[in-house]
Amino acid sequence: MFRIRSFPKLLLSISTIGLIISIFSVFFRDKWLFGAMCLFVSFAIYLVYLLSYDYKASHLMQKAKKHLDRKEVDKAVDCMLASARLNANEENLVKIFGQQRKNLDTFKAASSKLYIKMDASDTPFVRFLIGSFFYFAGDIQKTKELLTAIPVEERTIKTVRLLGSALYDMKDYDGAIEVLSRYDSASLPMNENELAVSFGLGIAYLSKGDKVKASEYLLKVQTRNARFGNVSQILATMREKVD
Repeated sequence: MFRIRSFPKLLLSISTIGLIISIFSVFFRDKWLFGAMCLFVSFAIYLVYLLSYDYKASHLMQKAKKHLDRKEVDKAVDCMLASARLNANEENLVKIFGQQRKNLDTFKAASSKLYIKMDASDTPFVRFLIGSFFYFAGDIQKTKELLTAIPVEERTIKTVRLLGSALYDMKDYDGAIEVLSRYDSASLPMNENELAVSFGLGIAYLSKGDKVKASEYLLKVQTRNARFGNVSQILATMREKVD
């Protein structure tokens, strides 16, 4: 069966808008035909989404989380690797597991089993997946090992964020700066990923003692989002020490 591997998010937004329009058209007799057409288009788009690899991969990752919550590690690992083979969706992975702060023993067990099975489906995304799990579980060295093996040109901004964090935690500030600099934006950061890169560069330079470079990056973050990483407080503390 034909499936779309990566479903455009714009189409889902259009589907939602079409559904809203069709609901409101019920209150206007002269608009019912237009509303019916919007409903049909919305349904068709959503049906295509349900048949896409994007949906299947997301569903499998959600199942993996439920298995982990029940400490069913082998089932969780199988679901995650099956999901990774269908679609490399880092955003979805972070959304599902990014706030995980419990069951660390289960995460450790899953990390080990994922690592053992990695050779069968080794891709940059699979390395990011396993590296994330090792990072959650506290094995930063393993995270570094997995992610540094990804060719520089194949590292996504999320991979760079994670590797930069691992290197910073290991107090390898020069290494963190080198890695993060790949996605160093010349302009102000525009989204969360770019904010995280600028913030990471700022605190890495600060930890090295280079307050000039640190201020340069942290001020860029503050301009966009003064609450990101408690950046305003960091800058205020830096100014107090100078005074």
